[in-house]
Amino acid sequence: MSSISNAAPEDWYVITTLALPHLLYAYIWFNSSTWLKTFGKKSVQRFETAAWLLKVLQFSSVIYWYSVKKPEGVILGSISPFAAGISLVLLAAGQALNIGIYRAIGHAGVYYGFKLGHKVPWVEGFPFNVVSHPQYVGSVLSVWAAAILVWAQGPAGLGLLVAYWTGLYVITAIQESCF
Repeated sequence: MSSISNAAPEDWYVITTLALPHLLYAYIWFNSSTWLKTFGKKSVQRFETAAWLLKVLQFSSVIYWYSVKKPEGVILGSISPFAAGISLVLLAAGQALNIGIYRAIGHAGVYYGFKLGHKVPWVEGFPFNVVSHPQYVGSVLSVWAAAILVWAQGPAGLGLLVAYWTGLYVITAIQESCF
């Protein structure tokens, strides 16, 4: 990614698609009654489906961005064992948090069920006893795991892209904590 004034179309595409799920989260957070009125008893399921579709779009856009910026792709033999090890640890920790939150509060809890007419259990154990916002921390750890894996051979702007993506999760966590 380059400066804003020099941003290429693929930069704008990835910036936009990375933000889309977070915009959906914000919309539902602040307009849950409208979402509930629109989708009724299937509000959580529709939210989950939309979120997953947007995640697929996100990852596809990152792959597209990477392939445009670095057409030769990732050279697996160039990944250092150290980077692979750190990535594996971060990915395992991130996914443990993500799996943990689904097990702790279920799909309705993850997808704002308490705002959409569902009873969601209050959980103080894992993963909430490890970090605040375990789903977002887990996602950020997974994003950084992927970035570290290819960092040495990644295209210019990879660090900025990962920082931006991290910032989106931080903003969403603040939204849920403060509003």
